[in-house]
Amino acid sequence: MISSASAPAGPGPGLPEASRSARFAVLSDVHLAPAGTADGVWNNVTRRSRAGEILQAALADIVRHGHSTVLVLGDISDDGSPEMIRSALSLIAGAGLTAWVVPGNHDTARRSDALDVAAGPVRACTVLRQAPQQPVPGVALVGVGLESTDGGNSCTAVHLADVADCADDLLLWAGHYPLLTQRASLRAAGLRYPGDLLNLQDAREAAERFTGPIVVLHGHLHAAVTRRAGRILQVGCPAAVEWPHAWTDLAVDTGAGEARVRARTRRVAGEWSQCVRNSQLVAAEQSWQFDRGSWHSAGGRPPGVAHDDARTARPAWPR
Repeated sequence: MISSASAPAGPGPGLPEASRSARFAVLSDVHLAPAGTADGVWNNVTRRSRAGEILQAALADIVRHGHSTVLVLGDISDDGSPEMIRSALSLIAGAGLTAWVVPGNHDTARRSDALDVAAGPVRACTVLRQAPQQPVPGVALVGVGLESTDGGNSCTAVHLADVADCADDLLLWAGHYPLLTQRASLRAAGLRYPGDLLNLQDAREAAERFTGPIVVLHGHLHAAVTRRAGRILQVGCPAAVEWPHAWTDLAVDTGAGEARVRARTRRVAGEWSQCVRNSQLVAAEQSWQFDRGSWHSAGGRPPGVAHDDARTARPAWPR
């Protein structure tokens, strides 16, 4: 999933020299829409009218930062049509990137196999399924499928991977929905909450069959938000279509029974929309270390909000 050009030169601080390192570009909630689609509003404006432009700018940024692949966490399309999903995947391929993808609730709104149908003819695109992948030695990567009976308003996780026998150092669990609910955190910040998986507990139990450290990557909430619970570190990625119009640069170091994760929110260059409600609920740069069976903060740059009102504060972004 990574190339040598996108891998850091060595392990992060605090890990032995034998550690293995990898970087992942993570993109979520593109919401590519047909021409003429009007913008919407979630917590901020959803810039559906310019979703294609934002996607292309994000892909150029991902390439500029040395990545050869991108992990796409669903809601690739806004209308759920295979045609629109394929258009987005074709733009990714056209940028020279390989895509690893999972569906979002919008992508299953019309039919549960829309992503499979769309991805079929697109080169260098893999829909993550039940069998764990190994993008780099020591890291197992699995994806989560979705089904919906109400047009994507709610979803059930399907095709859950069997990770009990994985002997890797770390599990990357990629899905559109979180495994640890963030309802309280978002509501406390004055943000809307789009709902959890209907079988949230089943999905979490499936992930926890892996006996080592677990990193859950998700979108759906249109917010950058993190939560940890024992062996699970959950990183919520912001939306491309909505402020802050960003992707996540994720670095993973593993080895000797330890793991470290560094996540940086990278805004897509361009003037796309303004912040009305701050959905960047964590530091733009974060670092976490797994030690003695649980995840611990290893530092990170503070969000730097202008004042205490989380609904309207504007973070000071790292240069």
